[in-house]
Amino acid sequence: MIDCKRRCLRLAIFTALSLAYFGSPAMAGPINTDVAFTPFKGGNMLRLQWRYEEADGNAGVQHKNVSVYRATWVHGLEPNLALIVNAPFVVARVDKFAKNRGRFQVQHDGLADITALLKLRFWQKDQGPLRTMRAAVLGGMNFRSGDTDFTSDSYDPIVGVVYSMREDRSVFDADLIYQFNTAGGLGRHDVLRYDLGFSYRLFPVTFEDDVLEELQVVAELNGSYNTNGDHEVFLAPGFQYTTEKWTWEISVQIPTIQEFSGYNADTDYRLVLGFKYRW
Repeated sequence: MIDCKRRCLRLAIFTALSLAYFGSPAMAGPINTDVAFTPFKGGNMLRLQWRYEEADGNAGVQHKNVSVYRATWVHGLEPNLALIVNAPFVVARVDKFAKNRGRFQVQHDGLADITALLKLRFWQKDQGPLRTMRAAVLGGMNFRSGDTDFTSDSYDPIVGVVYSMREDRSVFDADLIYQFNTAGGLGRHDVLRYDLGFSYRLFPVTFEDDVLEELQVVAELNGSYNTNGDHEVFLAPGFQYTTEKWTWEISVQIPTIQEFSGYNADTDYRLVLGFKYRW
């Protein structure tokens, strides 16, 4: 009887904390799509992610691979307001060919632009512990890092909207984010990013006893459109394993649309590995 009470109490606490973050026990959200959920006031989440990309090109570029090491910190300012800071470090290796040199490799690495955003949840409809719908708006700035290899030439505003729906074992998320380019010159364009994510909890079927772990399968569509006409769309299957404070994730982004107005290397695939820690 005592053990039963302890298990029930532990599960109740876990459920309450998870509801504050995600709206349902331990649901970690998609991997490459934003969510309309925010941490509780004073709550934090740290996300570390590694994205590896292989691409083939032409016009002297034979092959390239790019690793992006991304750190994201989310802090709950209010129950419905969060601060998000994102800092990526990039390592790019490019195989080139020149008549006077033959084949050779060039490597560049450095800190890319840093983004700082505020997320405000303006609408919420809860229909039970495992059923909720929420919507949020995003606003912030892309700050140039100063690294000449990967930085932009301007400070660019970002606006967006996010929607999330939880229905027992199923999760649906969608975002639409627009980044303005305030610099001039060729090759500088506004960017519209859009994502759709669907997650399904494989385990547990129902939350019983003291099971505080969760395994989810994830399917996403991730797209970006530049105002110069460049358009990329990826399909991204993945998995997430979540415990009381940790989430481990893996995703593979497979290109389905790659339309470029000028020269650009065609992406073969992207591999995404990462984890989140909540406190």
